[in-house]
Amino acid sequence: MRADGTSSLRDWLRSDLSASEVPWLAASVTTLFQSGPPGSRITVAVVGDGFGPQDQDAYNTAVDTLLTNGLFAQDFFEANKAAFNIVRVNLVSLESGVGTKTYGTDGNLIRQDDRDTALGAYYNGDWAHLWIEDGPSTAGRLASALSELVPEHQLKLVVLNNPGRGGRGGNWRATVPLGIGWPTLAHEFGHAMGRLGDEYHDRDETYGDTEPTVPNLTTNTDRATLKWGRSVRAETLVPTGGDDYTPPKPSGWDDSQDVGLFEGGGGSYRFGVYRPVVNCRMRKNNPEFCPVCAKAMTEVVAPYLANAPLIGVGSGDTTAALSEGDGTGYVRLVVRLEQGVLRVLEARELDGPFVETGLVTQGFAHEVRIGDRRVALGSLPDAGVSRGFSEIGTDGPREHVVHRPDAFDFVVRVASAELRGADLSELTVDLVSVGAGRGDALGEVPLREDPALDVTPIASLADLSVADLPMSLRRIVEPE
Repeated sequence: MRADGTSSLRDWLRSDLSASEVPWLAASVTTLFQSGPPGSRITVAVVGDGFGPQDQDAYNTAVDTLLTNGLFAQDFFEANKAAFNIVRVNLVSLESGVGTKTYGTDGNLIRQDDRDTALGAYYNGDWAHLWIEDGPSTAGRLASALSELVPEHQLKLVVLNNPGRGGRGGNWRATVPLGIGWPTLAHEFGHAMGRLGDEYHDRDETYGDTEPTVPNLTTNTDRATLKWGRSVRAETLVPTGGDDYTPPKPSGWDDSQDVGLFEGGGGSYRFGVYRPVVNCRMRKNNPEFCPVCAKAMTEVVAPYLANAPLIGVGSGDTTAALSEGDGTGYVRLVVRLEQGVLRVLEARELDGPFVETGLVTQGFAHEVRIGDRRVALGSLPDAGVSRGFSEIGTDGPREHVVHRPDAFDFVVRVASAELRGADLSELTVDLVSVGAGRGDALGEVPLREDPALDVTPIASLADLSVADLPMSLRRIVEPE
């Protein structure tokens, strides 16, 4: 083990020759920047797949290009950098490059080339197959590596050693090849963090569904009740246009920052649904977020910016940060929804403070209660979905292909003091779907019963016994 806490290939060979289940040669962890204790910031964990010993410098450069010199050097993310930590994990694969799959025009697999890599992911380069696929062990290997090396993380970015374009996102994870640029990643983070909808359209279809739950799309053309009506100047026409402002365009009009009501969006629909501006990051990736999208993103990051302690920047050692909190401590639970049933997969007690936003947005949300008290609450805007995404084209990104997996995992964080010695018969974990959210503080009424929210109960974990819990959580609830 090196002085900076990282391991080397020589260390691994000396100490772990018999560990055939370890799918990589060595691992190291580097904090690229740190704005505060991991639990008090949105920690982005970056992991590489298919990078052999000779590829580690190229991997480091790719991460710098995407994140430190790319995404977090630009507009919204640069301005709110203090809400984030970035941790780079270097896994050394046995072979260089990742596995590939090739599909025929009928959609059937016609060729598969395997590589012995850290995570076992595949690049298929096919829009209809979401560009990228996990191998049978990819999700488990990634979870295992991050649980050990970056135990507190929210956003996950997996970088594949393949030169292709296109990527796959969902559930606060993005997987990309080397051909993806930071603007595409910024667009995808808009989905993952802000529950933002796509503002482009690639077909001449008419939207015929109910009012979109995302904050930046609407079917409403009434200025008085428009969800972003306060951002529309009195002199701006409503509706305002389609792909551009209906002539004549006002002098000095800014297509990405001046708000109106423009027809077309949602990926497919030229008619019947409206977006706030002519051109936003959620339409063509490169422009900044419009005021409506920026507001939604700001609501997410704001709690991580308020009254949080600052710890040294760029220390390169995540273990030091974990021990420098305020001593409160918290339990990080990984919970799985499968076939309508919730199950605790992992429990990890971590030192230091953590931020709970209290924000309930559209999408999934979770709540933990002990008796009549709420002890944890969080939104999961990107859970339960896996979508392919592409680089910008002539008219914007190509429509997402969306897959909804049968099962997904999510993270719940609870103060250790709340769980230690708790009466399990009074503890419940609820997962709900929220059709309309709000950013203000909620009352003490259970989330599933809140009359101010459009809530659909999904699953509940209740009437627990110690035997229902993983051993790590049993030790917390019933310490010796």
